[in-house]
Amino acid sequence: MNENSIQPEVIWMQRLREGNEEALASLMRMYYDALYSYASRFTKDDALIKDCIQEVFISLWQRRNETSNILSCKYYFLRAIKNKVLKALHKNYRTTSLAQDEYEFYYEFSIERLIIEKQISEEKACRLRNTLSCLSTRQTEIIYLKYYQYLDHGQIAELMNISRQSVYNLLHETINKLRELWHAEFVTR
Repeated sequence: MNENSIQPEVIWMQRLREGNEEALASLMRMYYDALYSYASRFTKDDALIKDCIQEVFISLWQRRNETSNILSCKYYFLRAIKNKVLKALHKNYRTTSLAQDEYEFYYEFSIERLIIEKQISEEKACRLRNTLSCLSTRQTEIIYLKYYQYLDHGQIAELMNISRQSVYNLLHETINKLRELWHAEFVTR
């Protein structure tokens, strides 16, 4: 297999293990926006987010010899940034315990793109936002991870600290709730 048929992040991870600093820079350029976007779902503190992203890459560099077991770079980075941000929030706010469900997850679904692409009315867009805002924190997070970050069920399970079966159940429950809300909001009116 030649180098051109391998995904770039696989090559960069190999070069990173060899001590190539440019590989680290390439991974940073490739994943920075996704990490920033995901971290901003947990906090709006721009400085904290940037510090945490920097810490993720510093930690990766320091542990570069242990990276052979990373199967998915995207999953690794999303998991690492979530852990760093939640740990920093826990430390900054000095809470006594930060349980699994005790964090905020912010995400505003990109309705504007749907308006342009589907040319729906402003009233329908407002009703759609209201429908999506009815989802719980966990439901919003699972939709984001599955349909906006394209993670598989196993990765979502680990990232959200729930079982794989719980991912299936939560995703099923969320989609059913969206169907019910959609039907109530759009079909019956």
